Amino acid sequence: MKHFAQKDPFGSYVARIYYEWCQARDEGRRVEELEELCRAMQESFSLDDPAPAAGYRELAAAVGRYLTAAPVYDDYPYSEPSDYGEIAAQSPGGAEKPALPPRGELRDRVAGAWTGRVAGCLLGKPLEFMKRSAVCGVLRETGNYPVTRYVSSAEFTPEMRRRLRLKTGVPEQPWIDEIGDFAPIDDDTNYTVLNLKLLLTFGRDFAPNDVLYAWLNWMPAGIVATAERVAYQNAANGILYPESAVHQNPYREWVGAQIRAEVFGMVNPCDPHAAAEMAWRDACISHTRNGIYGEMFTAALVALAMGGGSVRELIEGALREIPAHSRFAECVQTVLGWYDEGLSMEQAADRIHKTYDENNLYDWCHILPNAMIVTAALLYGEGSFEQALHCAMLPAFDTDSNGAVVGAVMGAMLGERRIPAYWGETFHRRMASSVSGYELMEIDELAERTMAVIEGNFTPDEKIRKRYDYTEEFD
Repeated sequence: MKHFAQKDPFGSYVARIYYEWCQARDEGRRVEELEELCRAMQESFSLDDPAPAAGYRELAAAVGRYLTAAPVYDDYPYSEPSDYGEIAAQSPGGAEKPALPPRGELRDRVAGAWTGRVAGCLLGKPLEFMKRSAVCGVLRETGNYPVTRYVSSAEFTPEMRRRLRLKTGVPEQPWIDEIGDFAPIDDDTNYTVLNLKLLLTFGRDFAPNDVLYAWLNWMPAGIVATAERVAYQNAANGILYPESAVHQNPYREWVGAQIRAEVFGMVNPCDPHAAAEMAWRDACISHTRNGIYGEMFTAALVALAMGGGSVRELIEGALREIPAHSRFAECVQTVLGWYDEGLSMEQAADRIHKTYDENNLYDWCHILPNAMIVTAALLYGEGSFEQALHCAMLPAFDTDSNGAVVGAVMGAMLGERRIPAYWGETFHRRMASSVSGYELMEIDELAERTMAVIEGNFTPDEKIRKRYDYTEEFD
């Protein structure tokens, strides 16, 4: 009998203990002597016999506690708080707010952000988990380099399928000719919908534990992964914010929080500070440090994009909402430097790959390389929706997440009317989600509900908030 639960890479702390070591290393902690042990424990999990992994559970928990508390080297060069007050104190702040556009234009930018997010996700969805050479091979050999359309499985020759190891007929990663008449469920769009429902239910002053309530009550557990899966499991076991983000969670600086950001930018048009603060309240339940900054930065980008402006202005303004002496800020500044040096997008991708290993899941899904890709795609996109999506695909890594973020930012900046109609018409401007009550939604309906939050034309459901009180003390 196959022991499926033992093979789930996100289902056991033993299976992720080496990632905990990597996280501790990145935090500048003195943990070198435990690398070999953590590697051996995690590798044991892949054995056909699950008994060794089961025997390591208590040891993994003890090692994890040590890793998260190990002392930090005195010369560690970064300052990366997770508390919002400390983040604000260490961030430059003061980004110039663009003028709020007229309502009609604002509504068009909201629709553009929704359309762009879904389109970018759909483009990158079947390319996810491919290596860079395969992604570029698919695009070149289907005559879609640079990208001007989605990729269709009908374009593949038998020889291409064999050589590039292309899979078709996979419901979780469909090519565009396999989706039907609406965009299918994906985690990169699920959270966008869920956070809109969160705002409409709890109001703009929602609390971190309101987010956990929303996860547990409105979204099935099977749809979540990495940091979100750990936080979901923690919450189900009564471990709430702030412990939900750190208890046995080595994914806390991965890309997951970044994919949840866009709505907070949409509902705070031209106000990057408010957008970033709202994004922090969402990110902090599952992420720390740079994982949080990824969501704050992206929310600020979208908020600024709602007022137009140049891509460079958006990036530099969003950077002002995160700690200046963080690895995240350093990575974004590095990409800005490459662009100013005159490097091509391909050369920038080369440099990202020299630093981060696409064959290592910890690197592949970490926020830092993917944030660099998003930044580069926006810069080298040079104001073109399609060119930005093209640049988001070239380096590979988390293609659907990066495509979705870039699509949302570009859609907010350009507005739906300036996105080539093909990108929304192909999925009939409709999307499915796993969120209760929002299973199949029109882009127009999502845009109208987003406008309701912007304009305050909604009434939060106080009954839900009164139904539970995580601070209440019981005798």
